[in-house]
This record gives sequence, C-alpha cells and structure tokens, in this order.
Amino acid sequence: MEDPHASEESEDRFTLADFWAILRMQWKVVVGLTVIGVALAAVFTMLAPRYYDAKAVVHVSTIAVQEMEMGKTVTNTNLVWNRDLYVKTKIALIKSRSVRTKILKRYEELGLDDGITVEGKGVGLVGRSMDVKPRTGTELLDIVYTTEDPELSARLANITAQVLRDETLESTTDSALQAKTWLTDQINDLEVRIADYTRALLEYQRDNDMADVEDQTTTLGARMSSLKGAYGDANTDRVQYETMVRNHEEMLRKQRYTDLAKSMNTPMITTLTNRYAEALAEHARISAVFLEKMPERKKADQELALIEEELRAEVDRTLSAERAQLRLLREREQDLQSAISGGKVEQLDRLRRLEDYEKLRLDLESAKETFRRMKERMGELELQSKTQLNNIRIVEEARPPSAPSSPNVWMNLLLGLLGGLVLGTGAAVAREWFDDTITSPLDVSTYLRVPLLGTVPRLKTEIADEYERSLYTHLNPRSNAAEAIRNLRTVIELNPSGESPHRLLVTSAVAAEGKTSTALRLAIAYANLNRRVLLIDSDLRRPRIHKVFGGEHEPGFSWLITGEADYDEVIRPTPIPNLSYVAAGRRADRPAEILSSLELPGILDELDRRFDLVIIDSPPSGIVADARILSRHADAVLMMVKEHATSRVLVREAIRGLEQVGAAVMGVVLNEVDFTRQKYGYYYGYGYKYEGYFSEDDKDAAAK
Repeated sequence: MEDPHASEESEDRFTLADFWAILRMQWKVVVGLTVIGVALAAVFTMLAPRYYDAKAVVHVSTIAVQEMEMGKTVTNTNLVWNRDLYVKTKIALIKSRSVRTKILKRYEELGLDDGITVEGKGVGLVGRSMDVKPRTGTELLDIVYTTEDPELSARLANITAQVLRDETLESTTDSALQAKTWLTDQINDLEVRIADYTRALLEYQRDNDMADVEDQTTTLGARMSSLKGAYGDANTDRVQYETMVRNHEEMLRKQRYTDLAKSMNTPMITTLTNRYAEALAEHARISAVFLEKMPERKKADQELALIEEELRAEVDRTLSAERAQLRLLREREQDLQSAISGGKVEQLDRLRRLEDYEKLRLDLESAKETFRRMKERMGELELQSKTQLNNIRIVEEARPPSAPSSPNVWMNLLLGLLGGLVLGTGAAVAREWFDDTITSPLDVSTYLRVPLLGTVPRLKTEIADEYERSLYTHLNPRSNAAEAIRNLRTVIELNPSGESPHRLLVTSAVAAEGKTSTALRLAIAYANLNRRVLLIDSDLRRPRIHKVFGGEHEPGFSWLITGEADYDEVIRPTPIPNLSYVAAGRRADRPAEILSSLELPGILDELDRRFDLVIIDSPPSGIVADARILSRHADAVLMMVKEHATSRVLVREAIRGLEQVGAAVMGVVLNEVDFTRQKYGYYYGYGYKYEGYFSEDDKDAAAK
C-alpha cells in the first residue's frame, strides 16, 4: 500500500521536469547568453596572440651510460633508489635561476640580435616560457618552450637540453673528484684507528688474564653445572630425610612406639621388636593362667616392662641420630648453595669482562671491514680512471613548429558555449526565482503547493462595459475564455472526491484578481447544463454582481441574514436561463459580525434545497476575514490568482489562512493568462495558444 505522505512529498519536490519547463519558458535568455558567450570566445580567439610550442626530449636514465674520455675520474651512479624524487629534483634544477642564467649565456653565444640577454628580462622570459613534464611510465622528460616566435622556442628547448646534459656530467665529475679525496682521508684515519683498537685489545687481554678466555669459560661452566647437580641431589636428600624425621617425631609425640619402631627398622630395633613380641605373647599366656598378684604374673610383667623400656630407649637414640643426620644434610645444602652463588658472581664478572672484550674486538673488526671496503672503493675509482659517466641523453631535438598551439579555436568556442549555457541557465532560473509573482502553472505547483484547476486567458481587447465584460463567455460561447471556463467546470465536477460540490466559494488573496468575473462565468457554465444555479454576492464592502445585471444592491444577502427580508425578496432572476443571484445588500460597518451569524448555516441549507449549486463570491481572503468565515460553510474553495500581478507569498499565506480554519481549498485558477507567450506552448501546445483554432464560421456563429 502506498504512503500518501510520500506521494505528497514527491509532488512537492522541484523535479527535473520543472527545471526543463523553466528553461523552455526562458529559452530566449538561455539562447541569447549562449550566443554572447560563443561570440566573446570567438572575438577573444581572433584578438589573442599566437604562441608556438617547441619540444626537446631527453632521457634521464637510472643506469648511467659510460663514455670513454682520458684524464677524468667520476663515480658510477648506477642505481637511483627513488626515481620520482630524482626526476623532480632534476626538474627543479632546470627551472632554477642559476640554470636559466646558463641557458641565456649559451643563447648569447649564438650571436643573435633579438634583445634576449642575461642583463635584460631574459631570465624571467625563460622561466615563464619553459615547462618540463615527465612522461608517465617512462624515463623521458619533455622540455617545452612556448613563445610567440617558433624559432626562439626551438632554440631555447635545445639549449636547455644541452645545458641539462652538461650540468649533469660536470656535477658527476666533481662528485668523483671529491669522493676520491674523501676516501683517501678516510683510509688514513682508519689505519690509525685500527692500530689503536689492536693495542687496546691486547692490553685488556693481558690485564684481565684473557689469554685462554674460551678454556676458562668452559671450565667455569662445567664447575657450575657440577655444583648445580650436587645441590639438586642434596636438596632432594634433605627434603626426603626431613619428611621422615617429622613423621617419626609425630609418632613419638603420639607415643606410637610400635609403629615408630617398624618405621625406623634398624637391626637393634628389629631385635628388640622381636623380643618384645615374644615377651608380649608369653605375658598373655601367663596372664591367662595366673592372677595379677601371683609371682609368676609379676615376673612376666617385669620382663615385659624391661623389654619395652629398652625398645623406647633405642627409638629415642635412633631419632636423635636421625636429627643429627638431618642437620648435616642441611649444612651440606647450604654449602653447595653458597658455592653456586659465588660461582654466579664469578660467572657474571667473567661475562662482563667478556662483553668488554667482545666490544673491543668488534670495534677492531668493524674498523678492519670499513678499511677493506674503502680500499675496494678506492680500487674501483682507480679502475674507473679515464672513464666519464653521464645518465642524461638527448633523444629528440626541438624543431620550429609550423602551427600555433595557442589559442585553441575549438576549445575556446566550446568553453564559450558552455559558459554561455551555464550563465543563461543561471539567469533563467534566477529570473523565475526572483519574480515574486505567479507567472505560470509551474509556479502554482512549485510555490503554492496546491493543484492548478485551470487557466483563464486574457481577453485580447479591453471591454469597458461591465455587463459585456462579465458576460463575455455567455456572449462568446466559442471563445478561448468560454472554453477555459468549461474546462474549469469539468475539473470541478470530476474532482478526486467523486462528488460535485453544492456550495462553491470563489475568493482571491487581494482585490482585482478576477474572482467576481470568474464566479459569474462559472455560474453561467453550470446554468448551461440545465442546473439551477444561485450566485451570491457576499462582498458587503464592495459589491459588484448587481451592477452586472443592472439591479439594486438592496435587499440582499445581509438582509437575509439579519431577517429583514425573506428568500423570495432577495433571490432575483437573470436573463440567463437557470441562473439567479442574490445581491450583497447594504454596506455594513462590521460585515464579519454579520457573516458570523448563527443563522447563516440554516440559510445556506435552505438555498441548497432550492438550487442545485450555490456559488458564493467573497471578498479577498488575504485582506479581510470574510472569506475565512464563509469558507467553513462551503464544500470547496477556489483561489483566483492573476498572472504577473500577485506576490506568491501573499497567495500562499491566504491559502494557509483558509486551511487553518478548515476550509476545503480545491485549488487555484490562474486568471488573465497571456497564451501568446512561448512558455505556455509547453503546457497547452494544442488549444489556447493558437488564436486561429476556431474557423471563421464558428466565430461568426459565436458573435450572433
């Protein structure tokens, strides 16, 4: 299901079709400014000076080309690690003032008398005329000169390429000579440093007994490994023995001598345990035969107690021996731990000395390696003696161009065309935007946001007679105006609600918009359908309808509201069949109070019963409140707007005021439209635009 709000928003947007309509309406402005733009571009092209481009092409290689020449030593710059940076640097050097000065000095050597010198404005001319461009994806540079003289452009481009090549070669040669001098100094300095590092290393080795540094390190490591192994064994023995002693002490504390004796399991304790078991068995046998006080029983008790005492004494002695052994194990563990700690200190000291020794050795090795490389580089320079390198090569020399490169005729004309189109489009849109009046149907949909119900054309001749002007469509039924009113009647009849309104209110934002004439013409159009139509003049300030029919304004609508007259007295017939009217009545000081009467709804209901359609001509809604009061009792409201007369802001506010009181604003009728204007061909290209649409016979019949 479609969202109605979304459809309303889409209708309110300023679409591409609206923009195209503006261009169609303002086509003369667009075309005129476009022609002016093209003309200005053509004039500029004809008056602009002619410039000629000459181009020399050079190859900037990342691998130098070798050329043999005796007596010079250069470095070989084989690799350029950042080609883009290298090329940009070359371009900056070419454009520098020093290189431009050298270019001019070489140009002066040609002996040409054209006034281009170093002392004059030649340096600035070269800077303004020169352009250096790298070719994408290649190692080529285009040196382009643009001047008014084709010969001058070619000479300067070739001289610049030659200066670039010579400058690069000279720079490379100077760098090679400087490199050889620098290498010699570095080699001499390295020889001194190697001697110093060797002496320092020998002295440190002698002072710290580092002669057999590797053997000492190996021996110390083996001793530390042995100590750590012995310490591990001692720790294990101590822990196991300590656990056993604690268990024995716990059994002794609980007086579990039997269990303690079994746990100790020494030969003496084993013998005493066996004796104790035999004595215990004998004591049990005697206890079963003899009583407690009998001699045999007493003797057995004494023997059992004696053996038990010996067993306890032996257990105590064995436990004391175990405790002594535990102390020895602990002392051995501590001695091994102290030895390991001392070994660690010795090992750390040895590592520190080794580190210092290694640093001295690395310094010596680094100095030797650098010395070796320096000697190799010096050897390369010696081998490259008599060799000259250059990575700049002239690929193509510049030639004087035969045709100018500037101005570009077609480009200038195209820019003039585009500029004129843009300026013309902007002027057309601005002209429509800043014209505050309603000038077209497009303005209605764009600015007023309400439907356009119809357009009424402007009469070609001014008609002074009030009767003839108001009844023009009745007197000329085949005129464009009559056709427009019938079209408006059809739109009202076939409105989206599906029901034809019974009460129709015609108003406008300000006066003189043609609302009275339109209301009268619309009433005539409905009367021609054989419908009973009543036209009410509700303008109690400036009534007009009675003047059209040559009647009096009293009694009228205000009399009917105040009860001073009945329906038959105020309803008057007209010469037009099926059409009656009600004049306004007397002019009132407070017409809004009269129209706000509680009797008005009943009066309108009665008029609905008597007529098929009631059309109410009301005062301007943007000036007085009368139209807003009456709009609440109307089925539909028509807003009349005169073309090129009313500010769209006033019309929009008038429509908003009606909607605020709940009026059913059906739409806008654009009045006094000039259909001879080109812009209406876009909207009404078939009917109203052509005055000759009707035949001469039709016109004569209409006049009769």
